[in-house]
Amino acid sequence: MESVKLRSESYKEWLSSVQDIVENKGTKKKGLEELHSLVEQGETKAFPKSSLLDQLRSITTEADKVAVMAQQLLNGKRQTRYRSGGGKSQNHNELTVEELRSFVQQLDNLPCNIRQAPLLKDLLARVDDFHKCSERLLSDESPSPQELQDLLDVSLGLDVELPQLPLLRERLEQARWLEAVQQASNRPDSLCLDTMRRLIDQGVGLAPHSSVEKAMARLQELLTVSEQWEEKVLGLMEARPCHSIDTLEAALQEVENIPAYLPNCLQLKDIVTKAKKWLHEAEALQLGGRIPVLESLSELVLIAEGIPVRLEPLSRLEALISDVQNWRESAAKTFLLKNTPFTLLEVLCPRCDVGSGNQKLKSKKLKEISQLVKKSSTKLESVCEIERALSESKDSASAMNTLAEVQQREMAILLALRDSNEAKLLPAENCSALNVCACQKAPLGDMVQCELCRDLFHCGCVAMPADLEFGQAWLCPLCKRSRKPPLDKVLPLLASLQRIRVRLPEGDALRFLIERTVRWQHRVQQACTAGLLSITGNTWPRKATYLSQEINGGSFYIEHQSLPPQALSPDVEELMLEGFLLQVTLPETEQLYRYLTYKLTPPPSHCSPSGRDAEQSPRRSPQHNKNGVSKKESLSSQSKRTKRRKDSSDSQHSDKAKKSRKKKPKKSKERSEDVKKVCSPEHTSSDPAPSDSEEDFSLCAAPWCREPEGDEVNWVQCDGNCNQWFHQVCVGLSAERAEKEDYICISCTQPDYERGD
Repeated sequence: MESVKLRSESYKEWLSSVQDIVENKGTKKKGLEELHSLVEQGETKAFPKSSLLDQLRSITTEADKVAVMAQQLLNGKRQTRYRSGGGKSQNHNELTVEELRSFVQQLDNLPCNIRQAPLLKDLLARVDDFHKCSERLLSDESPSPQELQDLLDVSLGLDVELPQLPLLRERLEQARWLEAVQQASNRPDSLCLDTMRRLIDQGVGLAPHSSVEKAMARLQELLTVSEQWEEKVLGLMEARPCHSIDTLEAALQEVENIPAYLPNCLQLKDIVTKAKKWLHEAEALQLGGRIPVLESLSELVLIAEGIPVRLEPLSRLEALISDVQNWRESAAKTFLLKNTPFTLLEVLCPRCDVGSGNQKLKSKKLKEISQLVKKSSTKLESVCEIERALSESKDSASAMNTLAEVQQREMAILLALRDSNEAKLLPAENCSALNVCACQKAPLGDMVQCELCRDLFHCGCVAMPADLEFGQAWLCPLCKRSRKPPLDKVLPLLASLQRIRVRLPEGDALRFLIERTVRWQHRVQQACTAGLLSITGNTWPRKATYLSQEINGGSFYIEHQSLPPQALSPDVEELMLEGFLLQVTLPETEQLYRYLTYKLTPPPSHCSPSGRDAEQSPRRSPQHNKNGVSKKESLSSQSKRTKRRKDSSDSQHSDKAKKSRKKKPKKSKERSEDVKKVCSPEHTSSDPAPSDSEEDFSLCAAPWCREPEGDEVNWVQCDGNCNQWFHQVCVGLSAERAEKEDYICISCTQPDYERGD
């Protein structure tokens, strides 16, 4: 009875539970596991058969099916996902939102609970939220791309069919394009034409939308305007003739309002800036009446060539440079020799390369002087350094100071060079190691000595002028650097340069050369007035230290006479040297040299040293002096001069002299005596007849009158203001030159000089 009682109670409990499930009476639903337990209990305990068990089995089976379907929905086995642009693919087997909602409703209607139900309800709630967000973003005119992308990312977790996804993807592409357009518009410095074209191409493929169409219209308009201005500005820059700066500035003012990166417009802006700077520099170049430097003008013109703008001062600057080039060509034709290795600046400047080339300086004194010059002045040791210094000088005064320093160096080194070359020929010198001339070989045979550097040259190595006469100086190729034009041909060059009003190194050098020439002429006048030339030869007597020598079995002698430096005072020697250094031809230079030559060295005989007589001439013996003239020849020359003077009484030249004296009244006796007392040289030859000497010399106004005799008495009258008469031989003129050229004496070339009485 006890067991039956227990079975009855168990059946009642089971039956009550099944009835609650079937009839869905309880507020709290059983779980699916409890339904399976009740079905199993009813079958194992063999409860009486009833319809409730069958209903329980049916409910349990249905709940199992729903649970499996819910699990499948949660596992996402019925669709394929992808993230291209966000969202997922639309599968025709995918559960729709309404189906999901119905399925959730079916879960609620089940008499039991399944564990997938909360998850499906949450899915339905998230789908509802997605729907609300989609409607809000799709209704927005310009939704945020990030919000759209986040919403599409949310859709990846929703395993249901979402009809908003295609619209959301379209709006995302539109939003991204609009954002790119906005970012490009916010940075106009980088919004170039290519960027605008690329954005327009991208916008064409987008789905139609009002915001996209508006942005596309603005972008297309900007592109059109930009392309038009780029083409217009390019035409302005390439136009020939160039446009004025005002026209270009007006174009720039219109372009400044275009919010885009336009390369041609930026280039035009840079061109206008450069043009303004150029105009400012061109204006500042001539402010205050300053004379511009050629280098600055050339730089400005060179810069202007790269500026496609019509610059008003450019034509004037180009004309100035053209005038300077023409002036340079004219100056080069005036000064430079044919095929010369020297430039115009090298010729006009004081020499900075004294002793260069083949002349090897071994004098210790020369090195000491050179070092002293380097320490005491600016280091200007080459023409390039001088040219740079002259170009960088602020004004002409500083340029003159620079050239004055170079002049001091020139004189100091040249004097040392002369001492060095003179020392080569001393008897104590080691003759076996003696190298002279441009060929740097030992002296042999006919030699000629440069009057400036005192170096010896073989007559076969250098060109000797055929008309070189006694009393004319010979300069070697290194010392004869130019044509040495007359001063009256040089002064117009300076005047034309002053009219051009442009400073250039050659112009400063020419001005310094003329000033140096004028100073030298004053010094010559002062030397004549002070009687410095009359004492030459007395204080410094001539020493015959240069004898013909035998070297390696051969002998040499000097073909052309030159001044013995031992017979010159330092002042006279420096005066004569500077006269040779001047790159202009002055009558004073030739007159001074002729006077010193006739005073310090006897004139040679009129016999030709060439031919058979030259081979037997005793000048080649060691008994002859440096100039190759023996005492016998000197006496013969004096007798011939006397004879020629006597024979010339009836000659044409004598008639000319007498006729000339009739044109001009004679000087007073006191004036004649004063001139003789101050500047007349002491005669080494026999004095001519008193009457002829008094008559000839009384009319010559040269302070260093050589008292010519006979055929040498040819006259020339100054074409200046003084109208004084001079012996042609005293002023260094030949009869041909006197007929062809005008002669102006020293006093007339320097009006501010007063001849001392």
